[in-house]
Amino acid sequence: MKEVFLVPAEARLKAEEALKKDDVVSRGSIILRAASSLEIKEDGYFIVVESSEEGIKKATELLKGLATRYAKKDVVLKKIEEQDDAALAGFGSILG
Repeated sequence: MKEVFLVPAEARLKAEEALKKDDVVSRGSIILRAASSLEIKEDGYFIVVESSEEGIKKATELLKGLATRYAKKDVVLKKIEEQDDAALAGFGSILG
């Protein structure tokens, strides 16, 4: 499962730290990207948590008051995938 949260810049470090300190959530994947780097007009950062259902539930609890679930998570996930694919293609051409 994947969930996307939007966190204001001033709460980014606190949110990231809370997720990484938790045993359940930290077993999964935590990706942090600036909204501007994804060309999405939001203020702050996106945190993508990939984990079990239990991990997503725990992440939601930990981020309460710090971040909100992002309604257009599919847009964020697609942009991240596109960036990752472009990076891999560029890396492949270097080694090519």
